[in-house]
Amino acid sequence: MYDTHIFLDFEMNPIPREYREAREIARSEIVEIGAVKLDREYRLVDRYSCYVKPEYGPIHKRITQLTGITDADVAGAKPFAPAMEDFAAWIGEGRGRIYSWSRSDQYQLYDESWLKEAELPWQLNQRWIDFQAVYTRLIGLSRSNPLSLQNALGAAEYRFAGEAHRAVQDAENSASLLILVKEGRLAQQAGVVMQAMRPKEEHSFALGGEAAEKLRQFLASQEQG
Repeated sequence: MYDTHIFLDFEMNPIPREYREAREIARSEIVEIGAVKLDREYRLVDRYSCYVKPEYGPIHKRITQLTGITDADVAGAKPFAPAMEDFAAWIGEGRGRIYSWSRSDQYQLYDESWLKEAELPWQLNQRWIDFQAVYTRLIGLSRSNPLSLQNALGAAEYRFAGEAHRAVQDAENSASLLILVKEGRLAQQAGVVMQAMRPKEEHSFALGGEAAEKLRQFLASQEQG
């Protein structure tokens, strides 16, 4: 049994091309951490949001356009290593599991820690779950064509809450799908939509009671991992 379930999201800024050696290790830097904490019963109990000061150049114009994050926002923020220590302290001491929408956040974290010679707190080295891959598989779509977060929410008849490409809001919207799966309600909410998306010969795989049970069994099995 896990004490906490942490769904996180990072916003990142590209490292300028003149830093060739750094870019061989990591192409970007984390500039915002967002996360939500779920308890043992997958109930949302807390949110976390903070900026991280980049070490390689200013915020790129494209990132500001996409996220709204500016140089002024990160000017007083902590750099990578102490920011991750603060984040780990918020995660806490219990046994936890970390979720992200795709593996890109996990790879970024490890690459950047190597680049900056920063040892990651143990809380960030717990088991990671790529929930994009899990969700795509559970609704019967090909892993070669994973859903974006917005499309995944749409398939479950949810609207994106808040601003897209802001870390804590991306994390909370992603966590809403995890809660939906855990409660066994994905079958009811996504069934009609997913039938329409599939070829006719695959319509027999409708997300009925059997699929709903598979969703519950999946997360129950993960509790033992």
